Amino acid sequence: VEPGTALDSMTRKKKVVAVSNDDQARQFLIMTDLLQARGYDHYEISNLALPGKRSAHNSAYWKGVPYAGFGPSAHSFHGSSRQWNVANNALYIQSLNGNEIPFEIETLSADQRFNEYIMVSLRTMEGTDITRAGVLFGESFSAALVKNAAPFIQKEWLYVNKDKLILTREGKLFADGIAADLFAG
Repeated sequence: VEPGTALDSMTRKKKVVAVSNDDQARQFLIMTDLLQARGYDHYEISNLALPGKRSAHNSAYWKGVPYAGFGPSAHSFHGSSRQWNVANNALYIQSLNGNEIPFEIETLSADQRFNEYIMVSLRTMEGTDITRAGVLFGESFSAALVKNAAPFIQKEWLYVNKDKLILTREGKLFADGIAADLFAG
């Protein structure tokens, strides 16, 4: 349960019974197996769709495509940096009236760009392209990726297909932890 959400509050107040990790995993696998048996692609950890019906918007995030966000709280990504506009509507409008757009920007290091690539690509059914990682970030990054992936391949949580690291059915249950162990730095 995401901290700070209404569900988190209700769970802490015992208004909602927390679901155990085992039950969450079981329900996740039942849902994905059922939908895949009916022709849906499990194209990203949290997303399934009939062939040709993927979310174009979210797919751009997972491919690392630059995007621009407009309006209060909007986020943008430019490959080597990301920025976000102020969330306060009144301040945002006041700034626009003064011909300013209030935002913060973060320039990403090579490690951060690599980690973001791992985090988003590993979640997809296409997986993380080892060759592309080498081209984008350098051979030392792709060599470390292969080395760090070995224990997960041995556990059968990852497999390699055409130089891509892809999560197995069971591996999807541990995606965030696997990604973190593949990170640089």
